[in-house]
Amino acid sequence: MSTPTVPIAIIGLGAVADSHLAAYRELPEIEIVAVVDPRLERMREVAARVAAPGFTDCRQMLEQVRPRIACVLSTVASHRAITEQLAAAGVNVLCEKPIANRVADAVAMKESCARHGVQLMYGSSYRYLPAVIEARRLIASGVIGQVRLIEERGVVGEGADKFVPMSAAHYPEGTPGGGSFGLFDHGVHLLDVFPWLVGSPVRRVLGRGNYTGRAMQPEFAMLEHECGALGMLTYDESTVSSDLPWEGLFSHGRGWVNNAGFVGAVGQWTPGASFIRVHGTRGALRIFHYANRLFLAVPGEIREIPVSSGAAPEHFGRQMRAFVHALDHSLPAPNGIDLGISALRTLLHIYESAETGRWVATGRD
Repeated sequence: MSTPTVPIAIIGLGAVADSHLAAYRELPEIEIVAVVDPRLERMREVAARVAAPGFTDCRQMLEQVRPRIACVLSTVASHRAITEQLAAAGVNVLCEKPIANRVADAVAMKESCARHGVQLMYGSSYRYLPAVIEARRLIASGVIGQVRLIEERGVVGEGADKFVPMSAAHYPEGTPGGGSFGLFDHGVHLLDVFPWLVGSPVRRVLGRGNYTGRAMQPEFAMLEHECGALGMLTYDESTVSSDLPWEGLFSHGRGWVNNAGFVGAVGQWTPGASFIRVHGTRGALRIFHYANRLFLAVPGEIREIPVSSGAAPEHFGRQMRAFVHALDHSLPAPNGIDLGISALRTLLHIYESAETGRWVATGRD
């Protein structure tokens, strides 16, 4: 007897949706039963490609289809309304980052899901990347000693005249926003993953970020963890990278390209692969999270650490599989909404620090 498949709906068909769909279609226990997007042409194209019914809004979908899980990949400004619709219909939700624009919306999403007895999992997808998982294990083992510094730097682009910020549909005019590789849309990944890697929450923050509709500027954040480690994020998409071509590496995963999703082929040379640096008292790690490679540096030696295969976009499949397992065994979602709320609070505290010019404590809410 064959095992019943889990019906999944995809809400929002932006660039990242193609990567989610590709990952889910490799899971025999998953069946895509609906795709939803208000753009009629895009909806029809994806629906035909995955052989699933297509709809232009969530309410219309729920009148005809009842998925067990809905993967919410729509604009951040729409997350609350869509999640509340799904929860009222008894559908479990996996919601992409950031969880919402405002903490009040995120809390309302949490309360709605609890009230209707459904689970809400936060899309902390970096936790499912093999190189990140192995790096966390090495840090916990003490191989690099006590962590002192952890950082990510994203200085990319083709100059200010070619930079196009994300639209007000994602982040309403005058609210925190910026580009897709900036602090609000991308840095939120690290606000969750940095504390997870070092095993210590963020104590206080200092930085500045961009707002939708305002002139874009370089963004940064400093994160002081309870253990004393300093986290640093630096982003600017309106300039040009100074990385040299030979500073890249052969990628064992696919890289993210704005408006195109995860592209490229495994084994290709990638001149500017994204990475995270972790420096400890006895050694250091360089984590190429999407390229799926990991390097350990200790005095007098640098060596590559083997990691398991299956980087981006396969991590989306592992994330979904973990959610299904939790639902099947009546367990809490492995990355619950509280993670998303915590990351959002930290993110908004960074913006607050720019207004005050002072460090802002993260545990004072």
